[in-house]
Amino acid sequence: MENPSEIADFHPICLDQLLWAHDIKGEFSVKQLSKLLLERDGDDSIFVFDRIWKLKVPPKVRNFIWLLAIDRVPTKDFLIKRGVKIRTILNVCPWCNRELKRTDHLFFKCNFIAGFWRRIFNWWDVRWKEVNNFEEFYSSCFKVKFVGSCKSLWLIAIARSLLSMATLIFHSKMRALLWVGAAFEEYMIQERLWWFCPYKCSLSKSGSRGWCYPPHGWLKFNAGGTASEGASGCGGVMRDEEGSVRVFFSGPYYALGAVITALDIFIEIGWKGGSLIILDKKRRSWSKQATFADLERRIAYVGKISFSIANLNSNEMAETLATAGMSRPCLFKAWW
Repeated sequence: MENPSEIADFHPICLDQLLWAHDIKGEFSVKQLSKLLLERDGDDSIFVFDRIWKLKVPPKVRNFIWLLAIDRVPTKDFLIKRGVKIRTILNVCPWCNRELKRTDHLFFKCNFIAGFWRRIFNWWDVRWKEVNNFEEFYSSCFKVKFVGSCKSLWLIAIARSLLSMATLIFHSKMRALLWVGAAFEEYMIQERLWWFCPYKCSLSKSGSRGWCYPPHGWLKFNAGGTASEGASGCGGVMRDEEGSVRVFFSGPYYALGAVITALDIFIEIGWKGGSLIILDKKRRSWSKQATFADLERRIAYVGKISFSIANLNSNEMAETLATAGMSRPCLFKAWW
């Protein structure tokens, strides 16, 4: 083995120190590091970054565009890759609810967002070309106003945040309501007001609660639907023998979809009855024959079912879930 002293000169008197190899004096600087990073990516990247910081937009918009350019937008997919523990089931695109919540998909590749960009570019009399990342998007924006494109990206980010926040608020209110029902033997709450004005939702008498218990040995599923200005929503809730919520759902479907969803949940959970019931075909709309056929197949699988019209005040939660379902991108269902 060679003697280390013969390989390099040692200076016992001098203190050890770190030297920056990319500087003549060996001194580290953020400016030099940024220059090296930009030079590694080529001249085009330098131009992109220069244009970003010179944009006449609010600083928060410039910061966001910079994060998008270097693929550092803190999406759930980005956080999961860096060790943040997030439930994978929640890591889906808020626009299509199919793909993972990746930056390239959220802002460029999702079919919903691609349609948005297509309309924007048509407005600028420029043909939209599908892109996979910010670099390709920047190249497509070369012939149009880059500031306008950045504003559109910022609006997409805001819409994504608002949609995610609305879902979190909905879930938190539902969890709080279920906790109240589990913590107190008699919780006197007007469920309709709980969603909009919680501090005014208390009931003076427990008997004023409108929900009616089902006959002994039956399971009762309250379902409802609503529609307004081309939008529709459905919701449903099932309670146990004590009136506590055990199943609920909310989604952007029509009223008949509430019945179908309720049956699907029965089937998915594993309940099954022993007899069959068929609905009167004479009262059905011919345009919904395929839907009713699907409904009959579910009824045949579930077994004995009785349909009834709920009283005005006995279906509050289902109606509220239906109203909330109008603004949801997809069906949400849960049971325990």
